[in-house]
Amino acid sequence: MTRNDLAQYLIDARREHRVIDALPAEALPPDAATAYAIQQKVIAGLGTTTGAWKIGARSPGGEAAGAPIPATAVYESPARLERGMFFRVLIELEIAFRFGHAIAPRSEAYARDEVLSLLGAVLPTIEIVDSRFGGWPNVAPLAQLADAQNNGALVTGHPVSYSGFARTFDFVAPELELSFDGRSLVPEAPGNPAGDPRELLVWFVNHCAAMGITIEPGWTVTTGSYVGAHRIEGPGAVHAHIDGLGDVEVSFL
Repeated sequence: MTRNDLAQYLIDARREHRVIDALPAEALPPDAATAYAIQQKVIAGLGTTTGAWKIGARSPGGEAAGAPIPATAVYESPARLERGMFFRVLIELEIAFRFGHAIAPRSEAYARDEVLSLLGAVLPTIEIVDSRFGGWPNVAPLAQLADAQNNGALVTGHPVSYSGFARTFDFVAPELELSFDGRSLVPEAPGNPAGDPRELLVWFVNHCAAMGITIEPGWTVTTGSYVGAHRIEGPGAVHAHIDGLGDVEVSFL
């Protein structure tokens, strides 16, 4: 396998549900720009469109990263999914956003206030974390980035208008619940490692602009977990609630 082959291997892994057992050094993306280009090749090669994005950072103000999610991997709550669709299932509870209208690329950087003024809706999501690599999580970070930053699917709750809502909502420490078959999965100190997830949206808009990508208003942009990632080993029901945003649910069959 070479670097040029990696996109096709990732496409085949999704289409044929076939894990990539080994990743030789010559197949690794040399930089983030190459990994981001591979992401776009995979979306095109699957014959689908972008339905959502996942973005995140490991600390407030830290380096952000993101990946497009195929439209075929985005589901509305309550979702019922075959667990066998995935190689592994880890779940994360997140807050996501949608913009009010399309945002086209431009040479001038988008400023924070401008980005936030373009927001149209906010909603709860459950991300299903998965990987096409058999050795995950012991896989090079740039390979994980090329593989949609380990996204398996996204389940979206009901959107709420961002206008007005944002003035009173605590984006850093919202009240929330997450359970699997009635067992709470909320850690003792929940929180998004990026802090206020809205700060990531500035990076996202300018990242898309640099890549020549027009942001579509229908895209759900999910912004990192408040509860870490929890592995689900068998069938059962995941229920989540964020005060002010409502519920999001997925059952694994």
